Amino acid sequence: MKWTTTLLLLCTLSISNAEIVRERGTLSGFVSGVSPNSSYDNWLSHVTEGIADEGFNDYGPDWLDVQTNGFGTYKRLDEGSTTLDYWNSIFTGFAIGDTSLVDSLLQDSLSSFFYELVIFQDTIYNRTFHIIREQLDTSFIDINQPDNEADDVIGSFRNSWGMFIINPDAEREQVVIQVPHPCDDFIAPYVALDLFLQTDAYAFMINGAGREVLWTELGNFTNSKSLSDPSRNSHTVFQKFQETVIHPLIGSNTHWPLVFAIHSFDNSTHAPRKSVILAAGAQNPLTNKPIRDLTDDHFDIINFTPEHPISEGQFNNTSPVHVTDYYEAFFDDQFNYDNGINEFPITLATELKGPTNGVQMNDLQSQVNGFSVYEPWVHVELDEKPMLFDSLGISDEITYGNGSYPTTIENFSMIREYYQPFIEATESYLSHWESMDDNIPPDSIEFIRAYNMDNSDEVYLTWTPTDDTNFRSFQIEASTDTLFTDVLAFDLQDHPDLQYMRQDQYTLSGLNNTNHWWLRIRGSDYFNNVGPWSKAVSNLLPGHILPDTLLEFNQATLIEGVLDEDIDQQAYTIDSINTIPGNSYSLVLFGNTWKTIQIEPFMPDTGTILQIFSKTDSISEIQGIGFSNGNELIRYSFSGSETLDIEEWIPVYQGSNELGSWHSYRLPLGDDWLAWHDTLSFINEIQFINDHDDSNSDPGSIRFSMIRNITSDLAISPTVSIAHEIEDIRNDDQNRRVNISFNSIVQDTDSYAFTYHWEFGDGNTSNIPNPNHSYLVEDDHEYTVLLTVQDETGQNGWASATIDLDQGSTSFPLTMNFVGDIMMGRRFEDSDGIISTQGVQSLFEPTMELLGMAADLSIANLEIPLSDQGYPHPTKSIVFRCAPENVSGLIYGGIDVVSLANNHILDYMEPAMIQTQNILDEAGISHSGSGMSSYEAYLPAIKSVKGQVIAFLASSDRTGQYNNYQPYLNAGENKSGFAYMTPYYLRQQIETVDSFADLVIIEMHAGSEYSHSPGSDYDSISRIESFGNLKTNPASSFGFEMTPEQGTEIDDYSWRMDRPKMWDRAIRHFAIDEGADLVVVHHPHIIQGVEIYNGKLIAHSLGNFIFDLNYPETYPSMILNAEADESGFTDFMIDPIYIDDYLTVPAKGELGNQILNHIAQLSKDLDTYIHVDKDNNKAHVLMDTNSIMVEMIQYNAWTDNYKPTLFNGQNYFESEPIVLSNAGSISSIENGHPSITHFRIGREKVWMKNFENEGSSLWNVNSENEMIQDSIYRRGKNALLHIRSSDSPSNIITNLEDRFPYDNQFQHTIHGFIKTKNSKNVTIEARLAIGRTGESLFTSSMDDSISGTSSWQKYWGNVPIDQEAEFFDIRANSDIPDSGFAYSWFDDIGLIEWDTLRLITEYPISITYPNDYDYIQFYHDDEEQSEQFGLELENVILGPLNLLNANPKVTQNIIFVPNYFHFFDESTGPVGNRNWIFNSEIFGIGQTASLFCEEPGIYDVTLNIRGINGEEDEHTISVFALEQGSDQHEIGDVNGDGSITSLDALLCVNSILELYALQPIEFLAADMDGTGSINVYDVLYILDGAN
Repeated sequence: MKWTTTLLLLCTLSISNAEIVRERGTLSGFVSGVSPNSSYDNWLSHVTEGIADEGFNDYGPDWLDVQTNGFGTYKRLDEGSTTLDYWNSIFTGFAIGDTSLVDSLLQDSLSSFFYELVIFQDTIYNRTFHIIREQLDTSFIDINQPDNEADDVIGSFRNSWGMFIINPDAEREQVVIQVPHPCDDFIAPYVALDLFLQTDAYAFMINGAGREVLWTELGNFTNSKSLSDPSRNSHTVFQKFQETVIHPLIGSNTHWPLVFAIHSFDNSTHAPRKSVILAAGAQNPLTNKPIRDLTDDHFDIINFTPEHPISEGQFNNTSPVHVTDYYEAFFDDQFNYDNGINEFPITLATELKGPTNGVQMNDLQSQVNGFSVYEPWVHVELDEKPMLFDSLGISDEITYGNGSYPTTIENFSMIREYYQPFIEATESYLSHWESMDDNIPPDSIEFIRAYNMDNSDEVYLTWTPTDDTNFRSFQIEASTDTLFTDVLAFDLQDHPDLQYMRQDQYTLSGLNNTNHWWLRIRGSDYFNNVGPWSKAVSNLLPGHILPDTLLEFNQATLIEGVLDEDIDQQAYTIDSINTIPGNSYSLVLFGNTWKTIQIEPFMPDTGTILQIFSKTDSISEIQGIGFSNGNELIRYSFSGSETLDIEEWIPVYQGSNELGSWHSYRLPLGDDWLAWHDTLSFINEIQFINDHDDSNSDPGSIRFSMIRNITSDLAISPTVSIAHEIEDIRNDDQNRRVNISFNSIVQDTDSYAFTYHWEFGDGNTSNIPNPNHSYLVEDDHEYTVLLTVQDETGQNGWASATIDLDQGSTSFPLTMNFVGDIMMGRRFEDSDGIISTQGVQSLFEPTMELLGMAADLSIANLEIPLSDQGYPHPTKSIVFRCAPENVSGLIYGGIDVVSLANNHILDYMEPAMIQTQNILDEAGISHSGSGMSSYEAYLPAIKSVKGQVIAFLASSDRTGQYNNYQPYLNAGENKSGFAYMTPYYLRQQIETVDSFADLVIIEMHAGSEYSHSPGSDYDSISRIESFGNLKTNPASSFGFEMTPEQGTEIDDYSWRMDRPKMWDRAIRHFAIDEGADLVVVHHPHIIQGVEIYNGKLIAHSLGNFIFDLNYPETYPSMILNAEADESGFTDFMIDPIYIDDYLTVPAKGELGNQILNHIAQLSKDLDTYIHVDKDNNKAHVLMDTNSIMVEMIQYNAWTDNYKPTLFNGQNYFESEPIVLSNAGSISSIENGHPSITHFRIGREKVWMKNFENEGSSLWNVNSENEMIQDSIYRRGKNALLHIRSSDSPSNIITNLEDRFPYDNQFQHTIHGFIKTKNSKNVTIEARLAIGRTGESLFTSSMDDSISGTSSWQKYWGNVPIDQEAEFFDIRANSDIPDSGFAYSWFDDIGLIEWDTLRLITEYPISITYPNDYDYIQFYHDDEEQSEQFGLELENVILGPLNLLNANPKVTQNIIFVPNYFHFFDESTGPVGNRNWIFNSEIFGIGQTASLFCEEPGIYDVTLNIRGINGEEDEHTISVFALEQGSDQHEIGDVNGDGSITSLDALLCVNSILELYALQPIEFLAADMDGTGSINVYDVLYILDGAN
């Protein structure tokens, strides 16, 4: 260890005489290198170090600095510390250059502060610096690398508050450089020092300790827990320097101050980043100069950087580094680098933007307005080892100068060189700013418009922003005359937001908008240039009339009480002090008070809008207003705690505004009155309500001010028409084209500027007023052209024109796909979620071919905001949102249109809703159903495809009012939300588009959540029997009953309280009656049936499409396919889909057919018929019931598998559950054996019972000893296998991942196939429970468990009824064998839900069809059971038939005798009876059959199937029974001699000619192509392989 006597002596002298120290040398040498004439040098090496978590922070490679614990100490200062006050005095003198005062204060505090003042003469830069630094305590020693004495450091600090440097003669008096993390950001001090010196900056401040020196010591260390980090702790000397030295710079001059906070990062712990990251803070995307110039002048640091800051070969790189690979920044909107020819986008920083709680950053930004074009704070992050170095293979040893000790600035020469372009660009920026001569004023401001706000003292001004790189502020003047002789001025002094150059609107307060005002605006810059005034505009738009005041309060206003309601009759007053600005009196209600005032009668019309000003001071039960004609009444609630009856109140605004502030409420009194009372009438009374009947609490208070009829001052929609003319017709590349010119004709009295959107009907669009368009003649029908015009007030107008071209070939049908709810948040975005691990596109990839690639348009309900903005809804229990980037999933999935009218669009309130709409607009995805007002929410989404204009109208009744989720979710005239669904507004929506839309599609978000069918009366005052297990109406006599065991993951797992005046089916029928061509419903999360009503289709619920629910009843879903032509919708089909582990996939095979059968049954209950094509997993909606093809098929349900049972005290034999034919559905029992006394029919509740890969993986196979395998199975291709050994710790159980709903009103049977080998106590079980999770009630299994070895056999057992049971689980259970290994196979495990057991009195027995029954079971009383017998059944098939095609299958075509062959049927077409035949004998008649063989041989088994009208088909397969222990020949080696020769081919030929009978082993070797027969191809294959 080396000790320096000189260093010790100097330190001793310094401590004993703390006068001003004068030193010469280089500042860089003192701070980070060698300075022989200084008391000590290499200040950075002495910075205090500590370790809170080994390896958490990186100090760089060990030869730079080994992080050491206890090298120096850090003294923390508390809030209010007198030490900070003392430092304030020191820094005050320091800033003004009073060195004597500073020295005196430091001498007085030397014994505790150990700080000294240094006058340092830099001999390189010829500058004098004033430094306040801490003296060393040489008792601290940092050995660093133990085997290297050269890197030892003697001396550290006792307080470690940092070092502070002022450059008193600085050229840049406004520039300050900060380094808060000198250890952790280990390259930052060196680059920061270069920046300080090269820019000739005013001050340099650097912390004296690492972040881990002192921390809270709570839990694991994180940087946010550091107490020695000045950027996270406000009571520091570091912060006091900023407050004392930097604060006085604020506003002293233009662009003052400018603080650079220098940091560095390790790219190995961050996503690949550019080298330099510039930001104005993590919460400040409005980034301005010097980081980004918002104008096209591009006067910012990045644009002052050369296009290639790192030249070719500079670091042995073969190509230069482009500026876009050198920088990234945090900003909003866009940021480009301009090289004078092209613009290049700068990468948007997504991390390392500065801490949100950065003390110095927040302190400085709180002192200035963030809208200024000059940014006071620049957060700089530097890559500690640039990606270029990694890509070139430059080692750390080379990068940081390994071998040079002690560590100094010289170790960082490569790093400093690499970041020199950034420093030079900063210098260039500052030089340009100082030398530029700006004498050009901001341009004249155009398109200025003024509008009256709801509050009577506010006017809203809009304009097109100006563009000036040194913009200072907008200036606005308002006057009551056009000469502006007496003006009210609005400028930067009182309205700092006017500094924002991109500002295009402002609300001017203090202007009574009942008066006529003139307004104008101009811009100014920081060089005292002022632009010209804009033209003057009025707050009263052309065509508008000032509102009519219906009521103003004064002391003479006659106020009466409402009969039977006005309890506290004196609890009101007229207040002349606490009023809305611009109005002199208000009515205050502060008791349980209802007041009424008679007004001059007035007649509203359907467009009448009243404006009411009100302020709720505190909450009562009901606070609102009512209007009456003397007999009829309508009331609106503004606030209140009570959940109201919507048959008595309109609660749209309830809870929507904050307490204690005046608010404007716009009430569509005309529309509401007509909707409630059918006819308009004169209004002569207004009621004011502060209802509070609870005597145990004090009532709140509410104020009312003026009431105005603002109808005459509302925005006027544009009237639009289209003129068009054929320009020419020509042939182009053998294609015929027609060119047409279009002209828009717009009439609008209150707007001058419009946006245009043309849809030409052929997929092309235009956004100019008068376009030309060229049509390719390729269709045989007319095109509808649609023009949408939006004016400056946001009002829309539409016009359409019909274009009749020469006919070509047709492009019809127009195809559309509709899916259910899409929610891409929560579990999807968890760290292990699908989006996080696989990307959002993976959610849509499995259904691409069914959805986006299969139709012209795909439509969905977007059930989640695409947003990272906003705040949670204050009262909703369930809120969610997802990343805005997830819109790429919608794009990838081919989604074209979404509905936003749902109960989650306001989950993160207005900011999230607006962001969602903007993101969808940018993605080109049309949307409807939500907005900042009811007008916007009710606007249609329009698509024009194949010449047809389709209007999508979305609305919802899921307001949240039923759960008192204030503010409610439906939009009002001046309230955000979704379009509220009522019959009245549905009619208005349809009327809006009726004149131009060829197809009108209504999307509703409505109905009861988790219900299987549209309902009614589900807010009944009495408990409805069938709904007894769900929570009831909060307003009912039963109160609010929660059943969390049902699962309350989604808000409103209940029957809703609010409703329109029509129930589900009625309001959907109403929409069709009013002109809708299709109604699609979302929200129940469960698929419901479809209904044909008056020739139009209603899809009552499409269920979920992308969702993360864990309820099995929500997993089955569907895609509704629609086809249309010029006559309307012509056809509808359904594809089944399934949500498997949150991933939506096509449902295939039996699973797909189960879903389709279920939909068919639900639709039949709605008098609608669906043909299920079970061979292709497709359903077809039968539109015309008069032309439905109806066929009958007869078959037998026979069995010899029975077991005894007791029923009503008598002994019977119960048959196994017999599978019904899947051709159509059972319609009657035609006949039966006389011993059969009873029957019942049932449905399978486990749709994925067969273990096949059909779309569901709901079986919980979670250990290595249970598996779904494809070697041994009873039917299909897969079965479940359990493996146990005598050494196994316990039995093994495979169950369902989630419990299924269970209807305890019905009887149930557990059933399935089992095969065992050396097994013990193998069984299948049903476990019943009250809730989705938690303890079970009991477990019921099949009657007898299986032990030993057995072949495949069908087992079943009845489940006892339990009235508490609401959910079930299915379990396959295998016990531990007594010795060796046990194998248990399971297939087709399920649970049947039976209808009532019925007594048979006579045949035939009719059964309502179509239906979704899967099984039939019968009881008989034949004790001898002497024969196989059963029932003769008939099925009805609706719709077209597929060809009958027999297709027998065998589970294993080779067995060793004695053993069973197990067969199953995969025939297609309408299969009735089946006969399995061997040796002309029938050995089976069902979907499965077994044949026992004792002798070896080749067995030909035939399946004969019968279909409609006696049609038959059959197919024969060969199976092979071998002797035990026999070995099979190699394929092709027929004679088994070990080689394939022509002799083997000859044996095949003889077999074909029936001259030789092949033995089973020979046959298997001869069947080269695996067809099950020997033919000429086998001969050729053998000859081809012969030796």
